Amino acid sequence: MNKDGKHLAINGGEPISNDKILIHLPNLEEDDFQSVDKAMRTTFVSGDGPECRKFEEQLATYLGVKHALFVNSATSALELAFRAKGFPAGSEVIIPDFTYTSSALGAAYNNLNLVLADVRPDNGSLDVTKLESYITSKTVAIVAVDYAGIPADMDAIEAIAAKHNLYVVHDTAQSVGSSYKGKKVGGFGDVATFSFHGTKNLTTGEGGAFVTNSDELADMVRIQREKGTDKYSFLTDNVTRGYYQYVDIGMSYVQSNINGALGISQLAKLDQMNARRAQIAEFYKKELSDIQEIDFLHIDDHVEHNWHLFGILVPPSERFWIMDALRAEGIMSNVHYTPLHQNKYYSHLGRDEDFPGAMEFYNRLLRIPIYPSLTDEQAVKVVESVKKVFK
Repeated sequence: MNKDGKHLAINGGEPISNDKILIHLPNLEEDDFQSVDKAMRTTFVSGDGPECRKFEEQLATYLGVKHALFVNSATSALELAFRAKGFPAGSEVIIPDFTYTSSALGAAYNNLNLVLADVRPDNGSLDVTKLESYITSKTVAIVAVDYAGIPADMDAIEAIAAKHNLYVVHDTAQSVGSSYKGKKVGGFGDVATFSFHGTKNLTTGEGGAFVTNSDELADMVRIQREKGTDKYSFLTDNVTRGYYQYVDIGMSYVQSNINGALGISQLAKLDQMNARRAQIAEFYKKELSDIQEIDFLHIDDHVEHNWHLFGILVPPSERFWIMDALRAEGIMSNVHYTPLHQNKYYSHLGRDEDFPGAMEFYNRLLRIPIYPSLTDEQAVKVVESVKKVFK
């Protein structure tokens, strides 16, 4: 890299793109607008409506699971995953150090102690070679996270969990549509938790799903997400005379019927949207593979990636300069988020030297734009900008 080159936009040169190419855009089209409009015109706009039920059924079928419960966020789904188990306060839950805060909040909100675990430096997934070292007599659960939509090594994680009789929560917030050894993520572990936030491959604006093959867990969460009432059964079975019971403690985590309608139209084209992401990713890899200073996130052979994010691993000492240089060229880039232990709330749980894999991954990671509506012309400009900055 010639950081002083006058041709670089960061030094006053002409940028590759005069219009900013955003790092993310939701893929919303006419079918989505029509679906939402139709739901609104029914006047059933509150939670757990007919479109929500339809979306849940279709999502469960798509994922190959028994139960998919639509909630207002993946964060809520994670909280419910631990609320439904009722582990004793002070029990320990193993969380990857490199993840979004929601992965840890579900356990924290249920008075459980967090134990941060190191991750692989090549893709941010739990380092299964170190996983057993974090298990103690107080450990009750493992949270596995699919960073960037790349499925964690679930066979190894489930084997370790089975050996120690541990509960597995699979944080699949970023991996809807991804597969592990030929099976869609969602059916691994005891519970999976999806996000349908505006940045995700499938969006309902805000939203998420609690997914499980356990009838018992599903029955409990149907009550707990609806303020501790048996309203779900009341609406489904109509066996009482115009009222429903308050049967447990709970919270209001149900999702609007409008959002359910959007979920239906988005799910119908999810594979198509993910295929476009894969097309862009293959173009990036082909065009950037000859840049020696760049590595790509490692994807195991048995994984089918939904390309939620496209990350490049760059020299740590130059990462922020590279990000600023790309932005000057009109290409939005960021580092996503920091390891949990580097944040104020989690800082007492470890030091940099405790998580060498997480620190190496974080110090090298940059994201560049990828989403279905990214045009071929824009993708070319992304590649040209990266080559310009590096060469």
